[in-house]
Amino acid sequence: MSFNDLEQGLGSPNSSRITTSITQSTVSDDDRQYKELTQRIAQQIFHINGNISNIEKLVNFLGGPRDTIEIRGNLHDVTNATRDLIKDSTQDLKSLSIYQPLDSKKSRQRRLEQQKLSKDFQKVLSSFQNVQRISASRQREYVDKAKATTVMLQSQAVANEEDLEEEQSHGSLMDNQRQVQLEALDNEIEYNELLITEREGEIQNIEQGITELNEIFRDMGMLVNEQESGIQSIYGNVLNITQNTRHAADELVIANRHQKSARRNMCCFLLIITIVGCVLALIIVIAK
Repeated sequence: MSFNDLEQGLGSPNSSRITTSITQSTVSDDDRQYKELTQRIAQQIFHINGNISNIEKLVNFLGGPRDTIEIRGNLHDVTNATRDLIKDSTQDLKSLSIYQPLDSKKSRQRRLEQQKLSKDFQKVLSSFQNVQRISASRQREYVDKAKATTVMLQSQAVANEEDLEEEQSHGSLMDNQRQVQLEALDNEIEYNELLITEREGEIQNIEQGITELNEIFRDMGMLVNEQESGIQSIYGNVLNITQNTRHAADELVIANRHQKSARRNMCCFLLIITIVGCVLALIIVIAK
């Protein structure tokens, strides 16, 4: 390769092959990363949906005979794991927007895939939000019952204390039995108050999670709108290109017709000149 070739930007065949190879490698990496990301999001949506089914089963136990510490622990763990999955999926869905190829057909295909994933994600978000509301409602029902029970126990304890004081003033032999009853009531009241505090903490946690879900819903709504706008924009560009192509083709046809007409006119003009020339030549010959 000469110095002039370098000045003109002409490379060797090997250089061209290397450039092509790098371009193909970049496209391949982009496709691979995009595919991995979409597959991960689809798996996350699948796991979220499975967790929601488990949460629904656990929530049905709340307030019933199977409402145990173990059940509540499992519900707490699955709920938190689902929230983490939702946060990860939200970030991944936002990251998809950077994978937009220059090819309009491929770009539109990707945007359609992203739109489907976003709408599937919105569906599981709605289901999770619904089951969270049910869980909070069950927790409130339990707290209301526990508070009513606690008030009743406190009233009973006050009455027992009054009876105990009266019996002590009369030297009754029932003092020990009354004392045992009061201690049992105090323990039960303390246990109920502890449960109420625990359940109210769970309710606050659920309500905070619902607030976070509402924010994610707003983000996803904006993302879906952007995706739909992008699809319409690409579709509009494709239509414009198609229309421009048709217009250019029509112009070529018209130009071709004009060219053919001009050729015919030129041929007729040349034929007339030839005939006139021949006639003039014949007249000159005869005149001599």
